[in-house]
Amino acid sequence: MVSNYITINKGVDIMKKIFISLLIAMLLIFITFTVTCTPQTIKQTQTQSTNIQYYFTRANQHCDIQLIKVIDSAKSKVDIAIYSLTKKSIVDSIIQAKSKGIQVRVITDKIESKTKSEKKMLILLKNANIPIKINSHSGLMHMKVTVADDKIVTTGSYNYTEGATKVNDEVLLIINDSKIAKGFDNEFNNMWNDNEEYKDYK
Repeated sequence: MVSNYITINKGVDIMKKIFISLLIAMLLIFITFTVTCTPQTIKQTQTQSTNIQYYFTRANQHCDIQLIKVIDSAKSKVDIAIYSLTKKSIVDSIIQAKSKGIQVRVITDKIESKTKSEKKMLILLKNANIPIKINSHSGLMHMKVTVADDKIVTTGSYNYTEGATKVNDEVLLIINDSKIAKGFDNEFNNMWNDNEEYKDYK
């Protein structure tokens, strides 16, 4: 009986060792696969740090002025997806871009578009023949993005409002990278061309 017990015990130990060896082998294969594939994935969205600038509102780094510089730099088109748009100086720069023959499109949030302060700004944009769309889906259009000429994109937490400029803790990120800018603009185009989820502002 003792001999049989020892034999069974040895068999269990061998099985355990085989199982652990298989587990380690699978783990090594997984790690090798991950290490091999990860650089390719990262490479697709890689950019040099010198191509990125960031500005903080509470550090008096004037996000509004930096954004206006980007809009003013555009030569052919400006696409803007912004949750809240009430700062007059930014609206004026958008209208000025349009007056120079630049293609301008704006997407904003349906709820924000009904507020008194934003409605006033959207009327100015419409009077300048700038096409505007709002989301019709159940969520928020919560992006804060401007793409200029498919070369520069701005993003971050910064809404284009007086409060965001002078009161809130906000950040504006400016990325000078055509690949990244085109990626953002592709998403903008998907939204703009989706007539189910986004409707013309009237």
